[in-house]
Amino acid sequence: MAAVFKIIPTTQKYDWGKIGRSSKVAQYAVACKLPDFTLDANAPYAELWMGTHHTSPSRLLSGEKLSEHLAAHPELMGARVIERFKDAGAEEGNLPFLFKVLAIEKALSIQTHPDKEMAERLHKERPDVYKEMADSIARANT
Repeated sequence: MAAVFKIIPTTQKYDWGKIGRSSKVAQYAVACKLPDFTLDANAPYAELWMGTHHTSPSRLLSGEKLSEHLAAHPELMGARVIERFKDAGAEEGNLPFLFKVLAIEKALSIQTHPDKEMAERLHKERPDVYKEMADSIARANT
């Protein structure tokens, strides 16, 4: 088993992204020949994700999810990382970060991500706004 291997990232289209081929995200997607990727000249390509996020996980060339591969080969993450991020699902191959390449056309607001306690409170107070929090909370509690 190789310690270094290619992964297939995913792309995200958001209104603030650069349009079509002017976006580095789209350029990288074309250059790495992402499966099922067709460049839309009018679409805003905003982010290229590399990680194990449940909504858009990276895969290996074989098609296997990155998280499944890491769970089957915990030595790739290391015991210290798995222990430190156990509550975030590291034992199931979930990385404690999401690597992103951004292609920004419009100004963005400053974004911060809440800790577990804040996420629980925000979701409880406004579940219509903080939808993703429920999934994050459920994963953190399993």
